Amino acid sequence: MKRILLFAFGTSFLLIGLVVLFLAVGYFQDPKFQKETSEWLKAEPEDIWNYITDINDLPNRRKEVVAIKILETRQDGTPTKWMETPDMGGFMIFELRESIPNRKWKIELIDASIKMRGSWTYILEPKIPGTVVTIIEDSEITSIPVRGASVLAGRDATLLKEMEFIRNRFSGR
Repeated sequence: MKRILLFAFGTSFLLIGLVVLFLAVGYFQDPKFQKETSEWLKAEPEDIWNYITDINDLPNRRKEVVAIKILETRQDGTPTKWMETPDMGGFMIFELRESIPNRKWKIELIDASIKMRGSWTYILEPKIPGTVVTIIEDSEITSIPVRGASVLAGRDATLLKEMEFIRNRFSGR
């Protein structure tokens, strides 16, 4: 009986310690994050542009996005505000902030159930034969547990994953 109690207390203290450590990691990390990544791809700027700006196709190419709801569009049908439903539940509302066809596309996360805000800027620079793609993330996570989880996953994981999707789409050309 004494062994069982010692094991139970030891396990409880270990779990509590891990939770405190997890929260401490999130607490002591800077809520703001900025980073960029660039890569040369053997593809035309127009092809990359069409891929990154096709909001309706996100659930088909990114498994973590299960649904898209277009909230606002321009007269030409271009989405300017949309809601993504991630596979972990909740919501993320994005708004188009800048659009220079085949050159620059900036979107902003204006509301999210995960207490995150930020912007992602895609810059396309023709470098014959191909294009240099630069993605800039400028984000902020106000929730300590979400920040702790993002640190454990890698603060730049979303940024690097997005570049990987683009690279995979245009590799082998």
